[in-house]
Amino acid sequence: MNWNEIIVWAVKSGLLFFIIITGCAYYTLAERKVAAFIQDRKGPNRAGPMGLLQPLADGIKFLTKEEVFPTRVNKVLYLIAPAISVSCAIMAWSIIPFGGTIPLPGFLSEMVGFDKLDLQVANPDTGILVLLAISSLAVYGVILAGWSSNNKYSLMGGIRSTAQMISYELPLGLSLTAVILMAGSLKLTDINNAQKGLWFIFTLPGFMAFLIFSVAMFAETNRLPFDLAEAESELVVGFHTEYGAFKFALFFIAEYMNMITMSAVVSLLFFGGYNVPFGLLEGSDFQFLAGLLFFVAKVLFFAFSFMWVRWTLPRFRYDQLMNIGWKKLIPWALGNIVLTATYVVYWGKFWKGLFV
Repeated sequence: MNWNEIIVWAVKSGLLFFIIITGCAYYTLAERKVAAFIQDRKGPNRAGPMGLLQPLADGIKFLTKEEVFPTRVNKVLYLIAPAISVSCAIMAWSIIPFGGTIPLPGFLSEMVGFDKLDLQVANPDTGILVLLAISSLAVYGVILAGWSSNNKYSLMGGIRSTAQMISYELPLGLSLTAVILMAGSLKLTDINNAQKGLWFIFTLPGFMAFLIFSVAMFAETNRLPFDLAEAESELVVGFHTEYGAFKFALFFIAEYMNMITMSAVVSLLFFGGYNVPFGLLEGSDFQFLAGLLFFVAKVLFFAFSFMWVRWTLPRFRYDQLMNIGWKKLIPWALGNIVLTATYVVYWGKFWKGLFV
């Protein structure tokens, strides 16, 4: 890797970080506006025109509040926990492709030494496995926060999160097996390209995998109706009860960033990613722009679905949460793997011939 590539990589990383952090800030405003709409009230409308400066006001509040350390906490783990959560949330975006390639004009191509720019920071051959590894590490932030706080409500939230994450990572990973079999690759760009003719959601194995993945992603992000790790009515606010000021803001950012990440992943794996429907603008210089716009639109829709579900469905009981994970989703995911293998062997080539 030469210096030009290093500089481009650093610029892409910094720009992506700025966009995601800004997006998370305004995602919080969007959720409050959607909640207000569903509950027939106005929502934030005082900080700036139409409340658009509310995220800035929230950020200033978090940064200026007094940092409090409860007595008898394990300070090292207490401080590391939110850092783990937000770091894993940021790392996941480093391998998500959010567009194709941008053709560079001649003078810029000569300057950097290459003629195309990938809209992706990194593209490992085992992209899905890297995503699963990062999501598995994220649970340590919640567990350590609950254990190190020396608070029974926090500890209960951490224990609940441990069981919940283990229970739902299994069906989530098994549902991705269907996608891997249909795409024939673990690489995220290959999975996107495999859907140029027919999105996986329009196949029976893909539809079943999407349903399982959708339920699991709500549990993995600790969102209603599966927010048992935070359950305000039972555990104060669960694992982050003892956190305030900027330390709480890190958990807050991580949760919203994870929702945007999951929205991007489900768009990429099942809904064609950044492919433009019907082959429009195929071969055009503007294809990358259209693909980027379609991908952002899909991500925004699924980001909205997180808010929609939160303010629509009640919280499950903990035994119901466990029953859904172990007795329903895992058997269905295993059955879908058999269905997917049958589809790939006997029907895949036929359907691809029709749509490609």
